[in-house]
Amino acid sequence: MASARELLDWAAQQLLATSENPELDSQLLLSEATGLTRTQVRFADAITSAQADEFRQWIARRKNSEPIQYITGRSYFRTLTLHVGPGVLIPRPESEILVELVLERVENLGVVKVLDLGAGSGALAIAIASELSGASVTALEKDALALEWLQKNVIALDTNIEVLHLDVIDFSRPGHFDVVIANPPYIPNTHSLPHEVSAFEPHGALFGGTSGLEIPKLFVEAAARSLKSGGLLAIEHHEEQGEQIREILGESFTRIELHYDLNQRPRFSSGVRK
Repeated sequence: MASARELLDWAAQQLLATSENPELDSQLLLSEATGLTRTQVRFADAITSAQADEFRQWIARRKNSEPIQYITGRSYFRTLTLHVGPGVLIPRPESEILVELVLERVENLGVVKVLDLGAGSGALAIAIASELSGASVTALEKDALALEWLQKNVIALDTNIEVLHLDVIDFSRPGHFDVVIANPPYIPNTHSLPHEVSAFEPHGALFGGTSGLEIPKLFVEAAARSLKSGGLLAIEHHEEQGEQIREILGESFTRIELHYDLNQRPRFSSGVRK
Protein backbone atom coordinates (compact mmCIF):
# COMPACT_ATOMS: atom_id res chain seq x y z
CA MET A 1 0.00 0.00 0.00
CA ALA A 2 1.11 3.58 -0.71
CA SER A 3 0.48 6.55 1.48
CA ALA A 4 -1.71 9.35 0.17
CA ARG A 5 1.07 11.85 0.75
CA GLU A 6 3.50 9.87 -1.39
CA LEU A 7 0.97 9.52 -4.21
CA LEU A 8 0.03 13.21 -4.09
CA ASP A 9 3.66 14.34 -4.17
CA TRP A 10 4.41 12.02 -7.10
CA ALA A 11 1.31 13.15 -9.01
CA ALA A 12 2.02 16.85 -8.52
CA GLN A 13 5.48 16.36 -10.01
CA GLN A 14 4.00 14.51 -12.98
CA LEU A 15 1.58 17.35 -13.69
CA LEU A 16 3.94 20.29 -13.26
CA ALA A 17 4.36 20.91 -16.99
CA THR A 18 0.72 20.60 -18.06
CA SER A 19 -1.52 21.63 -15.17
CA GLU A 20 -2.18 25.12 -13.85
CA ASN A 21 -2.68 23.67 -10.37
CA PRO A 22 -1.04 20.25 -10.09
CA GLU A 23 -1.61 19.94 -6.34
CA LEU A 24 -5.34 20.59 -6.66
CA ASP A 25 -5.71 18.27 -9.64
CA SER A 26 -3.90 15.52 -7.74
CA GLN A 27 -6.14 15.93 -4.70
CA LEU A 28 -9.31 15.91 -6.80
CA LEU A 29 -8.35 12.75 -8.67
CA LEU A 30 -7.21 10.86 -5.58
CA SER A 31 -10.41 11.91 -3.84
CA GLU A 32 -12.45 10.49 -6.73
CA ALA A 33 -10.38 7.30 -6.82
CA THR A 34 -10.82 6.63 -3.11
CA GLY A 35 -14.24 8.08 -2.35
CA LEU A 36 -12.72 10.28 0.35
CA THR A 37 -13.13 14.03 0.63
CA ARG A 38 -10.22 16.25 -0.38
CA THR A 39 -9.51 16.93 3.29
CA GLN A 40 -9.63 13.25 4.23
CA VAL A 41 -7.47 12.15 1.34
CA ARG A 42 -4.64 14.51 2.29
CA PHE A 43 -4.25 12.70 5.62
CA ALA A 44 -5.10 9.13 4.62
CA ASP A 45 -2.57 6.64 6.00
CA ALA A 46 -2.81 4.09 3.22
CA ILE A 47 -4.41 3.74 -0.20
CA THR A 48 -5.26 0.28 -1.54
CA SER A 49 -3.28 -1.09 -4.47
CA ALA A 50 -6.36 -0.98 -6.72
CA GLN A 51 -7.02 2.66 -5.83
CA ALA A 52 -3.39 3.61 -6.35
CA ASP A 53 -3.27 1.88 -9.73
CA GLU A 54 -6.39 3.67 -10.92
CA PHE A 55 -5.03 6.97 -9.63
CA ARG A 56 -1.76 6.51 -11.53
CA GLN A 57 -3.68 5.74 -14.72
CA TRP A 58 -5.79 8.85 -14.21
CA ILE A 59 -2.70 11.00 -13.64
CA ALA A 60 -1.25 9.75 -16.94
CA ARG A 61 -4.42 10.90 -18.70
CA ARG A 62 -4.44 14.23 -16.87
CA LYS A 63 -0.80 14.70 -17.86
CA ASN A 64 -2.12 14.70 -21.45
CA SER A 65 -4.50 17.57 -20.48
CA GLU A 66 -7.63 15.43 -20.54
CA PRO A 67 -10.35 17.11 -18.43
CA ILE A 68 -10.78 15.70 -14.95
CA GLN A 69 -14.51 15.22 -15.58
CA TYR A 70 -13.82 12.99 -18.58
CA ILE A 71 -11.26 11.00 -16.61
CA THR A 72 -13.61 10.28 -13.71
CA GLY A 73 -16.78 10.24 -15.81
CA ARG A 74 -18.48 12.59 -13.37
CA SER A 75 -19.36 16.27 -13.26
CA TYR A 76 -21.01 18.06 -10.35
CA PHE A 77 -23.72 20.64 -11.04
CA ARG A 78 -25.78 22.17 -8.25
CA THR A 79 -27.13 19.10 -6.37
CA LEU A 80 -26.51 16.72 -9.28
CA THR A 81 -23.79 14.22 -10.13
CA LEU A 82 -23.86 13.92 -13.91
CA HIS A 83 -22.29 11.33 -16.21
CA VAL A 84 -20.05 13.00 -18.78
CA GLY A 85 -17.41 11.95 -21.27
CA PRO A 86 -16.15 12.48 -24.82
CA GLY A 87 -18.83 13.93 -27.05
CA VAL A 88 -20.59 16.12 -24.52
CA LEU A 89 -19.75 19.57 -23.16
CA ILE A 90 -18.71 19.64 -19.50
CA PRO A 91 -21.23 21.70 -17.47
CA ARG A 92 -19.74 24.95 -16.16
CA PRO A 93 -20.43 26.46 -12.71
CA GLU A 94 -21.57 29.69 -14.42
CA SER A 95 -24.61 27.84 -15.76
CA GLU A 96 -25.83 27.27 -12.21
CA ILE A 97 -26.67 30.98 -12.03
CA LEU A 98 -28.93 30.68 -15.06
CA VAL A 99 -30.82 27.87 -13.33
CA GLU A 100 -31.13 30.00 -10.20
CA LEU A 101 -32.63 32.87 -12.20
CA VAL A 102 -35.25 30.62 -13.78
CA LEU A 103 -36.21 29.08 -10.45
CA GLU A 104 -36.64 32.52 -8.89
CA ARG A 105 -38.81 33.77 -11.76
CA VAL A 106 -41.23 30.84 -11.90
CA GLU A 107 -41.34 29.39 -8.39
CA ASN A 108 -44.92 30.57 -7.76
CA LEU A 109 -46.42 29.78 -11.18
CA GLY A 110 -47.52 26.19 -10.53
CA VAL A 111 -47.08 23.84 -13.49
CA VAL A 112 -44.44 25.32 -15.78
CA LYS A 113 -43.51 23.98 -19.21
CA VAL A 114 -39.75 24.31 -19.77
CA LEU A 115 -37.76 23.75 -22.96
CA ASP A 116 -33.97 23.25 -22.93
CA LEU A 117 -32.50 23.88 -26.39
CA GLY A 118 -29.25 22.04 -27.04
CA ALA A 119 -29.42 20.22 -23.71
CA GLY A 120 -26.07 18.41 -23.88
CA SER A 121 -25.53 16.42 -20.69
CA GLY A 122 -28.89 17.63 -19.40
CA ALA A 123 -27.43 19.76 -16.61
CA LEU A 124 -29.87 22.66 -17.01
CA ALA A 125 -32.95 20.57 -17.78
CA ILE A 126 -32.39 18.02 -15.03
CA ALA A 127 -31.55 20.66 -12.42
CA ILE A 128 -34.81 22.49 -13.13
CA ALA A 129 -36.84 19.28 -13.24
CA SER A 130 -35.30 18.21 -9.93
CA GLU A 131 -35.69 21.51 -8.13
CA LEU A 132 -38.94 22.93 -9.54
CA SER A 133 -41.99 21.09 -8.32
CA GLY A 134 -44.54 20.56 -11.07
CA ALA A 135 -42.15 21.42 -13.92
CA SER A 136 -42.77 19.75 -17.27
CA VAL A 137 -39.40 19.70 -19.00
CA THR A 138 -38.48 18.97 -22.62
CA ALA A 139 -34.80 18.59 -23.57
CA LEU A 140 -33.72 18.96 -27.20
CA GLU A 141 -30.36 17.70 -28.49
CA LYS A 142 -29.27 17.12 -32.11
CA ASP A 143 -25.86 15.49 -31.58
CA ALA A 144 -26.02 11.70 -31.27
CA LEU A 145 -23.09 11.41 -28.84
CA ALA A 146 -24.36 14.16 -26.55
CA LEU A 147 -27.82 12.60 -26.73
CA GLU A 148 -26.46 9.36 -25.26
CA TRP A 149 -25.11 11.24 -22.23
CA LEU A 150 -28.38 13.15 -21.88
CA GLN A 151 -30.43 9.97 -21.90
CA LYS A 152 -28.05 8.27 -19.49
CA ASN A 153 -28.38 11.13 -16.99
CA VAL A 154 -32.16 11.34 -17.29
CA ILE A 155 -32.40 7.62 -16.50
CA ALA A 156 -29.72 7.60 -13.78
CA LEU A 157 -31.30 10.53 -11.95
CA ASP A 158 -34.83 9.14 -12.39
CA THR A 159 -36.04 12.39 -13.91
CA ASN A 160 -39.28 12.65 -15.89
CA ILE A 161 -38.03 14.62 -18.90
CA GLU A 162 -39.11 14.45 -22.52
CA VAL A 163 -35.95 13.92 -24.59
CA LEU A 164 -35.98 14.77 -28.31
CA HIS A 165 -33.25 14.02 -30.86
CA LEU A 166 -33.74 17.09 -33.01
CA ASP A 167 -32.06 20.23 -34.34
CA VAL A 168 -33.44 23.50 -32.97
CA ILE A 169 -34.21 24.68 -36.52
CA ASP A 170 -36.56 21.71 -37.00
CA PHE A 171 -38.38 22.03 -33.68
CA SER A 172 -41.89 23.40 -33.85
CA ARG A 173 -44.31 23.51 -30.93
CA PRO A 174 -45.60 27.07 -31.29
CA GLY A 175 -46.53 29.00 -28.16
CA HIS A 176 -46.32 25.91 -25.97
CA PHE A 177 -43.70 26.75 -23.35
CA ASP A 178 -43.52 29.09 -20.37
CA VAL A 179 -39.70 29.02 -20.20
CA VAL A 180 -36.90 28.36 -22.67
CA ILE A 181 -33.34 27.89 -21.47
CA ALA A 182 -30.33 27.60 -23.75
CA ASN A 183 -26.56 27.36 -23.69
CA PRO A 184 -25.83 27.45 -27.43
CA PRO A 185 -22.43 27.26 -29.10
CA TYR A 186 -21.33 30.92 -29.08
CA ILE A 187 -17.55 31.10 -29.41
CA PRO A 188 -16.37 32.71 -32.71
CA ASN A 189 -14.83 30.13 -35.05
CA THR A 190 -11.47 31.93 -35.10
CA HIS A 191 -11.23 32.20 -31.31
CA SER A 192 -8.50 30.09 -29.70
CA LEU A 193 -9.29 27.99 -26.62
CA PRO A 194 -7.13 26.32 -23.97
CA HIS A 195 -5.72 23.00 -25.17
CA GLU A 196 -7.71 21.12 -22.54
CA VAL A 197 -10.92 22.40 -24.11
CA SER A 198 -10.05 22.44 -27.81
CA ALA A 199 -8.45 18.99 -27.82
CA PHE A 200 -11.17 17.14 -25.94
CA GLU A 201 -14.56 18.87 -25.79
CA PRO A 202 -16.87 18.76 -28.84
CA HIS A 203 -16.34 21.71 -31.18
CA GLY A 204 -19.99 21.58 -32.24
CA ALA A 205 -21.00 22.53 -28.70
CA LEU A 206 -18.47 25.37 -28.51
CA PHE A 207 -18.25 27.31 -31.77
CA GLY A 208 -21.18 29.40 -32.92
CA GLY A 209 -20.12 30.57 -36.38
CA THR A 210 -17.88 33.26 -37.85
CA SER A 211 -18.97 35.88 -35.33
CA GLY A 212 -20.09 33.36 -32.73
CA LEU A 213 -23.65 34.66 -33.03
CA GLU A 214 -24.95 32.71 -36.02
CA ILE A 215 -26.03 29.68 -33.99
CA PRO A 216 -27.29 31.66 -30.95
CA LYS A 217 -29.56 33.56 -33.36
CA LEU A 218 -31.11 30.24 -34.45
CA PHE A 219 -31.67 29.34 -30.80
CA VAL A 220 -33.35 32.69 -30.14
CA GLU A 221 -35.63 32.18 -33.16
CA ALA A 222 -36.57 28.71 -31.90
CA ALA A 223 -37.29 30.15 -28.46
CA ALA A 224 -39.47 32.89 -29.93
CA ARG A 225 -41.49 30.26 -31.82
CA SER A 226 -41.86 28.04 -28.80
CA LEU A 227 -42.73 30.51 -26.03
CA LYS A 228 -46.13 31.75 -25.00
CA SER A 229 -46.59 35.50 -24.88
CA GLY A 230 -45.09 36.54 -21.55
CA GLY A 231 -42.82 33.50 -21.49
CA LEU A 232 -39.20 33.72 -20.27
CA LEU A 233 -36.02 33.08 -22.25
CA ALA A 234 -32.67 32.71 -20.47
CA ILE A 235 -29.69 32.24 -22.79
CA GLU A 236 -25.96 32.00 -22.15
CA HIS A 237 -23.47 33.83 -24.34
CA HIS A 238 -19.90 35.08 -24.49
CA GLU A 239 -19.07 37.90 -22.10
CA GLU A 240 -18.43 40.21 -25.08
CA GLN A 241 -21.75 39.46 -26.82
CA GLY A 242 -24.21 41.12 -24.47
CA GLU A 243 -25.08 44.06 -26.74
CA GLN A 244 -25.43 41.90 -29.87
CA ILE A 245 -27.65 39.44 -28.02
CA ARG A 246 -29.80 42.34 -26.83
CA GLU A 247 -30.27 43.42 -30.44
CA ILE A 248 -31.20 39.90 -31.53
CA LEU A 249 -33.65 39.52 -28.65
CA GLY A 250 -35.19 42.93 -29.36
CA GLU A 251 -37.10 41.59 -32.37
CA SER A 252 -39.31 39.28 -30.29
CA PHE A 253 -38.60 40.01 -26.63
CA THR A 254 -39.05 42.79 -24.12
CA ARG A 255 -37.73 43.41 -20.59
CA ILE A 256 -34.30 42.28 -21.74
CA GLU A 257 -31.71 42.00 -18.96
CA LEU A 258 -28.00 41.22 -18.90
CA HIS A 259 -26.88 38.99 -16.04
CA TYR A 260 -23.44 38.53 -14.49
CA ASP A 261 -21.58 35.51 -13.14
CA LEU A 262 -19.79 35.30 -9.79
CA ASN A 263 -16.74 36.96 -11.34
CA GLN A 264 -18.91 39.87 -12.52
CA ARG A 265 -18.66 38.89 -16.17
CA PRO A 266 -21.79 39.38 -18.33
CA ARG A 267 -22.53 35.75 -19.14
CA PHE A 268 -26.23 35.40 -20.01
CA SER A 269 -29.30 37.40 -20.91
CA SER A 270 -33.02 37.05 -20.30
CA GLY A 271 -36.07 38.42 -22.02
CA VAL A 272 -39.85 38.13 -21.99
CA ARG A 273 -41.71 37.07 -25.14
CA LYS A 274 -43.77 39.93 -26.58
